[in-house]
Amino acid sequence: MRRSDCIFVAPVTARCRGFTLVELLVVIAIIGVLIGLLLPAVQAAREAARRSSCQNNFKQIGIGILTFENSRNAFPAGYSYFNNGGERCWGWGTYILPYLEENSLYDQLSPDTRKLHDVCVAGASQADINALQTRISGYRCPSDTTPALNTRQGFGSSAPFAVATSNYIGSAGDDWQSGTDGAYPNGYSAPYKDFDSGGVFFGIVDQRASPPGRGPAGVKVSDILDGTSKTMMTGERCGRTSTNDKAAVWVGIGRADDYGPNGTCRALGRPTFIQNGDYPNRSDPQNASKGFSSLHPGGCLYGYADGSVHFLSDNISGANREKISNRRDGLTYEVD
Repeated sequence: MRRSDCIFVAPVTARCRGFTLVELLVVIAIIGVLIGLLLPAVQAAREAARRSSCQNNFKQIGIGILTFENSRNAFPAGYSYFNNGGERCWGWGTYILPYLEENSLYDQLSPDTRKLHDVCVAGASQADINALQTRISGYRCPSDTTPALNTRQGFGSSAPFAVATSNYIGSAGDDWQSGTDGAYPNGYSAPYKDFDSGGVFFGIVDQRASPPGRGPAGVKVSDILDGTSKTMMTGERCGRTSTNDKAAVWVGIGRADDYGPNGTCRALGRPTFIQNGDYPNRSDPQNASKGFSSLHPGGCLYGYADGSVHFLSDNISGANREKISNRRDGLTYEVD
């Protein structure tokens, strides 16, 4: 082959072109915008799931209460009162445990043979303390961040100890007058001892004090004159830090003669207090943890006496919430 017949091809050199700084910044900005758009949607979806789970808790609690009613021909008492206002008392959350598939816990606590006050004052055993501190998932709202042990009220005597937190409380109604004279006993407002304040739940004197019996029977269906589908039975209370709320406890109440933070409001709530009210910033922090509150945006969930669940907006007036909470005043308010 002659030299002239050869064809020489010059090597081709590939050039890789990278992103410019401007292009990189544009991509980062686009990703940031997408994250900003998606994050609220993800958070909203998660809260919707938590609210749905909380609503299911209300349904299960409602079934437990209605099953108690079917068995006893009456709703459970808000708490079992034994003629000593300073005593700690078992509450409705304890009495329905067998109907929430918590039979073993109920048997361990033995509220049918023991008073809660005696258990605490006599020096609770470690087994009793463990039982009283049992976390029951059905009594916890997934949106709430309150610790598992509630420090608002010590339930011991010489060595007080915290008991398990709950986010669900009974509705005590809105009646303000006591007896026939219109005066609160000892200056206290209802619910006080065994005063019926118009709600589904209030304290009942347990006449079977020895032994106490399996939870005193409370109001009957026939006592709910406004209708079970129109009467509030249970509601939420969260552990909102800014309002000094400490949620509630399922065990019962701290004392029967006081509606303060360590009294009957450990298991009961009243609609006369502002829903999700920021009481510390209103200069009356003593009223925190007395009403209803939740961490669901815009309002709270409530269980009704027919087992249904409703969401009440923060925009609903206190007067209308009082109509729903009172079972016998002839006043109702439709929320759905």
